[in-house]
Amino acid sequence: MGEANQSEFPNFEEFVRKHRLLDISKGIDAVRLPRILGTGGKTQADGLDLPPALIERQRDLIAWRKPLDIEFSDGLREEIAKAKEDVDKHDQYMRLSDNQRKFALNVLHNLSEATTGRKNNRYFANQLILTHDSSGSNWAWTLTPHYPVIKRIPADLDMVTSAHVVAEKTVKDQIMPVEDFVRKLHLAWEITRHNSKTDQVLIADVAVKFKIACQSEGFWRNPTRRNFVDYPDSIFVSNLINWKHNAKGGDLSQFVLIPATLNQAHGSKSKAFYVPSNFEGTEVRPMIYIKRANG
Repeated sequence: MGEANQSEFPNFEEFVRKHRLLDISKGIDAVRLPRILGTGGKTQADGLDLPPALIERQRDLIAWRKPLDIEFSDGLREEIAKAKEDVDKHDQYMRLSDNQRKFALNVLHNLSEATTGRKNNRYFANQLILTHDSSGSNWAWTLTPHYPVIKRIPADLDMVTSAHVVAEKTVKDQIMPVEDFVRKLHLAWEITRHNSKTDQVLIADVAVKFKIACQSEGFWRNPTRRNFVDYPDSIFVSNLINWKHNAKGGDLSQFVLIPATLNQAHGSKSKAFYVPSNFEGTEVRPMIYIKRANG
């Protein structure tokens, strides 16, 4: 695993150069070619601006389809077959839970400057949780196990390690002064309450409206799509956590979070919002409604 250099697929590079494919390719092929060659493009991971990992380049090479009128050389056929064999071995390896555990521990080991460990059956590094899908192919750094900061990270040790630094910076950049958060929270609550059919305001709905409350004065003067900033989903939970940890006096007492019942917290249609109950976020408490203290 790890980032490959540009000569990883020499036969493919020669094939592309010989037939001037960079000049004539269109659509998805025009996107894939620089990724395969290692000369452009970025990883599939959401929220991460890094070149594609080797495993991603190999997947692109396998998926790439040559023009019908051009034959592959034997060397190129072998190169593609080797990429497919490597991808199959990688996927088979990452499907095993024991190997997923080893991979997670290796990531934490690489984060020597972070406080890392395992609590409540979750791997953490500082206040971010390391999660993955059932196949072990896609990893994420999340706030609590529920709210991704960076997701769809390929199972590449260097990339998942690097993504932690980016995720921490993303969260840090999202944090606003508590008084600003409370002011925007009031606005998001008011918008949600105005559109609600009941007197009970769901935290999950306020989280969605919080993106609107964060818009600049330019948007409110001219509320067009061009002026709308699409903030990451994690902006609400990161500031909610900061508010819970750092608010004092009046700022902390302006809103009350109502715990979810057992029925409200479970099921595919659950609207519960998960608030961390320990510093690392490995343990959560499901909340359902947010109530303004003065009614």
